[in-house]
Amino acid sequence: KMILILHKRALRHSVPSGICHYCTTRHFSVTERHLLKLIASGYHLSETAALLSLSEEQTKSLRRSIMRKLHVKTEQQFLKYIRVNLHFLLSK
Repeated sequence: KMILILHKRALRHSVPSGICHYCTTRHFSVTERHLLKLIASGYHLSETAALLSLSEEQTKSLRRSIMRKLHVKTEQQFLKYIRVNLHFLLSK
């Protein structure tokens, strides 16, 4: 019965293709996942804002939210975390 409940939850919160499974386990929003993938691909904040049709302030807020969820405090720690732990995002 528990498996059925988990399966229903997974269907309700389906993730678009091309978004990493790891990100879904961190309870990121879809927009946060897209932003994380763009940052991992090397885009600057202003470029990601344009690609996501958001203001730079909204993009900064999303980045802060991601950093908080990953428990990193600085931009350098964030980029290092992406390089070390999320390198698979670059291959997609």
